[in-house]
Amino acid sequence: MLLDFPNWFAGTVTIVALIGLGIFIYPWLLARRGGAGAIGAVTVLLSFLFYVFDRRNDVPIPVSALLALLWAVAPVVAGIIVHRLQRKSATG
Repeated sequence: MLLDFPNWFAGTVTIVALIGLGIFIYPWLLARRGGAGAIGAVTVLLSFLFYVFDRRNDVPIPVSALLALLWAVAPVVAGIIVHRLQRKSATG
């Protein structure tokens, strides 16, 4: 059986992942060697964590897995956008 996390904890982790990782950590990692691999590893961990958060809501497994993957990929998309914007502003 998977662990049961309170909603406030799941919400906090989600916000920290979206904002903290997507805006600050991932753009920094993208500028470093091996950063993409680190982002991939964190994304896999976040996918599992978000899946665990959602499972207690009696959502079907495929839906839960898809939502977890979408939530885990969202900071990656934000990180890529921020990284490209930072790179443009540094060169322009």
